[in-house]
This record gives sequence, structure tokens and C-alpha cells, in this order.
Amino acid sequence: MKASLVPALVALTCLSPVPSAAGPAETITVQLNETATIGEACRLTFVIRNDLPDAVVALGLDLVMFDKSEGVSGYAAVDFGELPPGKTRVRQYDVAKGGCAGISRILLNDVRACEIERGAGRDCLPLLDISSRSEIDLIL
Repeated sequence: MKASLVPALVALTCLSPVPSAAGPAETITVQLNETATIGEACRLTFVIRNDLPDAVVALGLDLVMFDKSEGVSGYAAVDFGELPPGKTRVRQYDVAKGGCAGISRILLNDVRACEIERGAGRDCLPLLDISSRSEIDLIL
């Protein structure tokens, strides 16, 4: 092979996509999508997606709300229910008295319920991919 072709072949090799051996990520995505004060309550809207190969039979989370001074201002248990594989669901919950303006962040404190079809004994916390697109942060 000519020496002048080697740099060109190296450059092409670097640009070629390499197929991933790991395949698609196996996660349960939990996004705090929107917050709204409804009456005297803070309503949270979640978008949840199951990217596992199996159904999630039950998923429940314990949430802790923090106020602007970083004090704990409330607790809530939310139940997302059943999540078929490849399915996205939207769920809403009224979680705090006094509206959303006083909440700075929400801690996902614990996974209170998680049952995966054919996933006996599987820890769900590492499977969660959490995010927020609202003004309130969702954190682990």
C-alpha cells in the first residue's frame, strides 16, 4: 500500500460509525415535565418511559419537596402503575399545599415499589434516568 493512502484510510476509519455492542440503554426514564399551581396545590406532570425489554408491573416513588431555603416542605408517594416495554405514559399528581412557587427542588428519596416482569430481585434505582424540564429540579 502506498504511504500516501495510509493517512486517508486512517481518517476514514475514524469517521466510520462503530456499532454499539451494548445495544440500546435499558432504562426507565422519569422526567418532571411541568409544574403548575392548581388552587392551593402544586401539580407535577411526569413523563415516564419504559425502555426495558420487559414490562414494569409496578413503579412507585417517594418524593421529598424542598423549599427555597432548602428546608423539607413536604412528602409525596406517587404510583406510576404498569409500564409496558417501549411505552411512554404521562401522570399528574398534586403534591404540595401552597403551590409550586415555594418549591426549589424535589428529591427522589426512594423507590417504594418496583416490580419488573421476569426481573425478580432486580434493583430499580440504577435503572432510573431522571430529569426535569421545569423550573423545579428533580434530583437523586
